[in-house]
Amino acid sequence: MPTQQVSVSERQILATNVKPVHYDLSLQPDLETFIFQGQAKIDLLVVEDSNTIVLNSHDITILAVTVSSIYLETETSQPATDVTYDKSKQLTVFTFSQTLPANSKALLDIKYEGILNDQMAGFYRSSYKDDTGNIKYLATTQFEATDARRAFPCWDEPSLKATFDVTLVVPSHLTALSNTNVISQVNISDSLKQVKYATTPMMSTYLVAFVIGPFEYIEAFTSGEHNGQPIRSRVYTLPGLAEQGRHALNVCVAALEYFAKVFGEPYPLPKLDMVAVPDFETGAMENWGLITYRTVSLLFDEKQSSIVSKKRTAYVVCHELAHQWFGNLVTMKWWNELWLNESFATWVGWLAVDDIFPDWDVWTSFVNEDMPRALNLDALRSSHPIDVAVNDPAEIHQIFDAISYYKGAIVIRMLSSWLGVETFLAGVRRYVHRHKLSNASTDDLWLALSEEAGVDVSQFMDLWTKRVGYPVLCVTHESQNSIKVVQSRYLSTGDLQATEDGTVWWAPLGMLTTGNTESYTLTEKSQSFPVPADGLFKLNAGQTSVYRVNYPIENIRVLGEEVKKGSSGLLTNTSDRVGLIADAGNLCVSGEQQTTDFLELAQAFFNEENYFVWSQLSTHFSNILGVWYQQPKQVKDGLKALRRSLFAPVAHKLGWEFAESDDYLTNILRVLALTNAGRSNDTITIEEAKKRFHEFVTNDINALHPNLRGPVYGIVLSAAESVEEENAIWERILQMYHNEALPTDQRLIALNALGGAKNEALITRYMLMSLDEKEVRGQDSIYVFGSLAANPDARLLFWQFFTQNYDLLQAKFSRSPSLFGAAVRSAVGGFSSLEQLDEIEKFFATKDTKQYARTLQQTVEAARVNSKWLLRSKDSVAQWVHINADRFC
Repeated sequence: MPTQQVSVSERQILATNVKPVHYDLSLQPDLETFIFQGQAKIDLLVVEDSNTIVLNSHDITILAVTVSSIYLETETSQPATDVTYDKSKQLTVFTFSQTLPANSKALLDIKYEGILNDQMAGFYRSSYKDDTGNIKYLATTQFEATDARRAFPCWDEPSLKATFDVTLVVPSHLTALSNTNVISQVNISDSLKQVKYATTPMMSTYLVAFVIGPFEYIEAFTSGEHNGQPIRSRVYTLPGLAEQGRHALNVCVAALEYFAKVFGEPYPLPKLDMVAVPDFETGAMENWGLITYRTVSLLFDEKQSSIVSKKRTAYVVCHELAHQWFGNLVTMKWWNELWLNESFATWVGWLAVDDIFPDWDVWTSFVNEDMPRALNLDALRSSHPIDVAVNDPAEIHQIFDAISYYKGAIVIRMLSSWLGVETFLAGVRRYVHRHKLSNASTDDLWLALSEEAGVDVSQFMDLWTKRVGYPVLCVTHESQNSIKVVQSRYLSTGDLQATEDGTVWWAPLGMLTTGNTESYTLTEKSQSFPVPADGLFKLNAGQTSVYRVNYPIENIRVLGEEVKKGSSGLLTNTSDRVGLIADAGNLCVSGEQQTTDFLELAQAFFNEENYFVWSQLSTHFSNILGVWYQQPKQVKDGLKALRRSLFAPVAHKLGWEFAESDDYLTNILRVLALTNAGRSNDTITIEEAKKRFHEFVTNDINALHPNLRGPVYGIVLSAAESVEEENAIWERILQMYHNEALPTDQRLIALNALGGAKNEALITRYMLMSLDEKEVRGQDSIYVFGSLAANPDARLLFWQFFTQNYDLLQAKFSRSPSLFGAAVRSAVGGFSSLEQLDEIEKFFATKDTKQYARTLQQTVEAARVNSKWLLRSKDSVAQWVHINADRFC
């Protein structure tokens, strides 16, 4: 008799005595009682003689079970003699009196019922308001990683692919969607209809989906150039919102053809639906043929949404469409290789956005935003390898993080740059064609790339995917014409131990010199390389490789002078200037460079014109001011004055008006410059913000461009000169949040801004809003938590609120662990006091942290990094501000 579980590298996986081949699923949800009835008929291949069948189920009740096979003695079905549950492991065991013989086929027939929960997991309900303001509900699904078992009994592991037939019985007036196209629809009563869908391709359970609601849609068809036929594409929304899906639909039809070309395989389904769901835990989910989205991630109002929302929507759509091939058509074998799905979709998602919107300069954006997300997390001891061991299903959601998404993506970018993008994509096409409709591993990808490139890719890529961390390259001069480069693991704590420094990474150097880029590769712990006689060089040209560079201070000063030369200097590539700032800003955190050196370097950018460079500077100024929040006022004011001296001239030059002739990067630079100038006490910016805010809230909607509403909310709230003024401003912003006529992104901008209050009464009121589903949807609590964490006046109050309401918050997000993890991260991450962190660790010592252990460990470590940075640098920064105040105040 088979055991209930087998262990492969200690993984909790199902027994292998039977294998599912095909599921025939029928579900009937009741949107008033929130109960759904289900039947699963599962075709099985019997691998071993068996009289028990073990599968996954969770929060569903089995009503009846039979198994039938022509090989049974009775040649008829037999009921289960026993049904037992292991709730902790989410297993159900069926026992039968007769043994199913090996190498036979059987049909398992299960009738069951479940609950349409309100936790955004499994088969769940989502609320909305109808035309009369009444609360109504729709039904939708979210199965990744292990929640298909909440909707139907199944073998809920990615490698156990099968085909699926789905039948939904739903109210006649509602639209019912699933992965594939409708093949029949019949009325079975005056109020119910039965909808059947075409059989799916072979696919994993976590990609099955169904959505039932009062939707309207807009549609378009792809050109069919690379797919062999036009693909019907639709955006489904609640009534009245469909036209806000036009931007996403346009991106979709372009990206579907682009990916078919890139991957060398046509999209395998005749349709692609994208649905805006009011309650959704993450940003989107790549269900095959039926992608579900948070409303804010799919909808964009051309007149009232911000330009940032346009870019986010385009990227999220491209990311999810990339998954239709990389993840759905070819799926990782197990969750330890989640990066094969997410990292690749991140990289190739940007590849598609770049193809569709070439003027957005997305690869510099990638260097500016995505690369730091990965490198900041991977600079912690509590980071993890890209290819990370996952044994317990409770661990899976904790690796949906910056390593699985962004570090993998920057490593892919490094490899594709080194091999050449066309060679890399040719290897990807080989991989996709070889493993389509099946499962694959990282080694399978390396093999295909190696065959295409003619080099053993795994020899150096295993160092990047199976080892934690990345290197910092310490540069010293050996002579006028030679430098020595020594690599060691970069830790933001700055206290690397010899036992932690065993990895020798393969690192392309890409040495930028005047008029040329020399291609060198660092393959040893220490190597020497030639440099030009003038000493003018920068490593990591274009920031395509994954490391920090620690230059001697004289080199940093030389590079600063090159920055001042603008287009006549060495650093004409924007990514190189962004990378110079990023390295200096992070190396002062670890103590390998001085924070004052970064402040000096920042002043070299006074003539900078590119948004991404200013954005990187803004990030590091915000980091410093965030950590220095309890330092003396004159120090904080001095740091703000430096920031103001840089950003205010840009803000004044670009002004407040958006012209039709302005390009995308000019528009977002205007927003960034005004934000930084206003938050740095620039009088001109503050007065204009107050004036426009007053006009805007007194019904002149054109007084404040949608791109500027969020920044202005923050500026006027922080600049309030009395409690009465602050209260009045806060109430006006609250009205914007409550205004359901505004696009979702604009309402969330207002919600986020409310967290910038200074007085305790407003902060407390805001925190209490997060507990009230009528005020803030559970999915949107992350905006509240993040805003409180960013507000120095709210951090301690939020921590007290979190501890006092810990049990309530944990219960609220019990089935949405990523949201509770966000609460933990926000409540803990803003502190830079070692004493406060000791108190925090004592609090969690008495809690069961299994569901968020990795998040907690990383957040506390990052906060300790900031604490040590402050202790190390606060005196020298204070002295620097005192000496240099006259230069920029």
